[in-house]
Amino acid sequence: MYPLPAVLVNCPPTAVPDLRPGLAENAVTIAAEHPSADALLAQSPAQFGARHIFVVRVGSLDEAEQMSRVGSAFPGNPVLALVEGDYDPAALFHVNRRGAAQLVPVPFTRDDFGAALERILVQFGVQKSQCRVIAVGGVVEGAGATTTAINLAAEFPALSGAPCVLTEFARGLGRLSGLLNLAPPLTTADVLTGPGAPDLVTVQSALAHVNDRFSVLVGPYRSLDPIRPGAGAGAKLVRLLRQVAGIAVLDMPAAFDAEYFEIVREADRLVLVLRQDVPSVQAAKLLIEGLRERNLPDPVLLVNEYEPGRDQFTLARIRERLGTNSVYAVHPDASGVRAAANEGKPLGAVHPTGHATRDLHHVAVELLRTTGVPLQETRPTMWKWVREKFGLGA
Repeated sequence: MYPLPAVLVNCPPTAVPDLRPGLAENAVTIAAEHPSADALLAQSPAQFGARHIFVVRVGSLDEAEQMSRVGSAFPGNPVLALVEGDYDPAALFHVNRRGAAQLVPVPFTRDDFGAALERILVQFGVQKSQCRVIAVGGVVEGAGATTTAINLAAEFPALSGAPCVLTEFARGLGRLSGLLNLAPPLTTADVLTGPGAPDLVTVQSALAHVNDRFSVLVGPYRSLDPIRPGAGAGAKLVRLLRQVAGIAVLDMPAAFDAEYFEIVREADRLVLVLRQDVPSVQAAKLLIEGLRERNLPDPVLLVNEYEPGRDQFTLARIRERLGTNSVYAVHPDASGVRAAANEGKPLGAVHPTGHATRDLHHVAVELLRTTGVPLQETRPTMWKWVREKFGLGA
């Protein structure tokens, strides 16, 4: 994936119809679009956070001055100028001197546009990173896998700086749209069905952006009709997600058929969510055996709504019964989960000091470390401040 999300300035689709497909082909995420430099500069630079690439259409010397204002307002962020019209060499030098890292004539060829994007990475010392794919699923329905997937996907960008895409693989009516208050025009039903599906351009178009580092590809939310993708479409979608994200989180249904294992095989890590009861432990044991029979690695197990007082289902006993040490507890936070669902936000955004938020943060850190994703130095969390302030245990 391209490591710098794009901010488009003065780039309406009618003026540069090849721009958005060109960005999609080069796995560039569009973080924001502004009709003019003035509209962009009305926003606070602080809200953009990490580095971006600013793509600015320049059709006159006056617009070159507007482009210069963009570069000055966001120092250290590359500006790619889409130069429109006939320019003599002196005018092109002027556009370059006003801050354009690369100039691309409009209309452009896809190869030339891609070369400009690659050269910007070299100029600014930015390297492409390898995407990690984390699949999250329940061992039974109702285990809390979707809520877990949402909150891990929200944690990963803050911990790593890498953009994350959360994708819902529900076969029928999805839940992510309601849980995150999203209503995108395209869903996985559009992405996974049709001739040649899926393709990179449709995947890019279907992403709903929660913020500039967290996007979601939701399952169907306007129809009860089941999705019937072609053979291998789910696995192909995972491979396309590797091109558009630094981290991809897959929200998997509890449907342990050939398609399920085909998709899981594409992931770097599988997280299974279970409850503290006999049916969940039995299902987890059977599923672990199924993974081993298919030469797939053991999963990471999360015991959701964990209660330490249940002696028959302590973490130690669950580890012993399932034959694996990668078992983590997520303590209950019913009110926080309910509030998050009602507000359409991740749990950490509405209850940052809760035990479940702390537990999921710890799991997110371990998943990134064990899949080789570098962790950024982050500001102290609210939970850390409370813990240090009042001398609470870790």
